[in-house]
Amino acid sequence: LLDPQPGQAVLDLCAAPGGKTCHIAERMKNEGQLTALDTRESRLKLLRENCDRMRVTCATLGQADATATGEAKFDRVLVDVPCTNTGVIRRRLDLRWRLTPGQAKLLAGEQLKLLGQAATHAKPDGQLVYSTCSIEPEENEQLVARFLEAHPGWQLAAERSLHPVEDRTDGAYAARLTREL
Repeated sequence: LLDPQPGQAVLDLCAAPGGKTCHIAERMKNEGQLTALDTRESRLKLLRENCDRMRVTCATLGQADATATGEAKFDRVLVDVPCTNTGVIRRRLDLRWRLTPGQAKLLAGEQLKLLGQAATHAKPDGQLVYSTCSIEPEENEQLVARFLEAHPGWQLAAERSLHPVEDRTDGAYAARLTREL
């Protein structure tokens, strides 16, 4: 859904450990400005290692905070938020004992905040992709609906949900949002 192109400015807001960042750089043919941010130094170390290993040269890596991107605006913004991980529970067996009832609703507040921050970095004609590895509606469709209600200048351009049972793959959700011009 992100569809990054060579020469564009792209922001990967929750980038570590770097798989998506490296894929974005590949799609951009390592041409353009790719800014990849994450919150903790330990996660940035993994991001750096993976970008170095995959020979990503167009990326600037850094700590995500209020000043990380300044006033920069991007053609594409990806925010793959921290989530309950319910879509990948088959590969993370310990998750069954760590999840608590209502955890998705608790995370939704932080996810909505991250989506709002990501939206401020998109150019007027830019695109914003929100994604999770969750199958919980309150982290996915319902959260995007809440964002759109609070931000009337944005609209849903496309979305996709994958469910482990129905799609025989990991569960995930992604939505591409655009501004009404």
